[in-house]
Amino acid sequence: MAEWRRVTPIARGIWSITEAGHVTMWLIVGSERALLLDTGMGFVPVRPVVEVLTALPVLVVNSHHHFDHVGGNHEFDEVLIHPYGVDRLASSPPPSELHGYLDQYDRVLAAAASVRDVDHELLHLFDADSDPAPLPPGFDRDGWQIGPSRPRSTVGDGDRLDLGGRVLEVLHTPGHTPDGICLHDSSTGILFAGDTVSSGPIYAHEPDSDVADFTASAARLAAMKDDVSLVAMSHFGRVTAPPYILQSVADAFADLAYARHRVRRVRDAVGDTVDEITFDHFSITTRPS
Repeated sequence: MAEWRRVTPIARGIWSITEAGHVTMWLIVGSERALLLDTGMGFVPVRPVVEVLTALPVLVVNSHHHFDHVGGNHEFDEVLIHPYGVDRLASSPPPSELHGYLDQYDRVLAAAASVRDVDHELLHLFDADSDPAPLPPGFDRDGWQIGPSRPRSTVGDGDRLDLGGRVLEVLHTPGHTPDGICLHDSSTGILFAGDTVSSGPIYAHEPDSDVADFTASAARLAAMKDDVSLVAMSHFGRVTAPPYILQSVADAFADLAYARHRVRRVRDAVGDTVDEITFDHFSITTRPS
């Protein structure tokens, strides 16, 4: 169902594949093979979309193990993840977590419907990637599940993935999860940031999140901002951002303890209660204090 997903060329040989309102995957093509960063929600197959864009062999790399990034892993023969994510991929998310996600997404759709006309007339913030899409026709929400997957191999910090004429460097960036990684394409300068950077809430509240690790990872990415031309992200309305966001995120994590007077209590994507601290271009969520 290519028509349900939004496919957008970003640079030569690079496409965003967006499940609008949910997650964005990134297809990066070299001369010898292609790399798909993450495989989405698993609502409908993603491989047919990829095959329209490239006939080359496809390597899947998971930015981390969360269910919204691995739902199509089973469609591909070669899947890689950081070693810390291998055991986590071996388990399916509990049905309660998936049901909680769908219930919260119902609220997202209702909110979008309430402002869409005003947005189209006056604000012009929604586009094909940012306007939350209804669940695909025929989707069985009661039967939706994401099975375990077994990666063929692992990737670690400093590994270089040669696609033929394009080499991606792996950066281990724990914080959101212990297995979180980013990919840097030195030929274009694009940084594929997974859930380490976001234009909406940056989730530092998950059970396996670590704020100290997140702070260090954000500082590392900020230090390389002069070598980054564009930041490609996984979630929310703006899936690309200029390199300055790396320094902004690093500064926010460094100042997080001093910004808690701005905290508000909200729900995350599965309906759990979290604390959110808002900054100019994003927010950071932490466990309730």
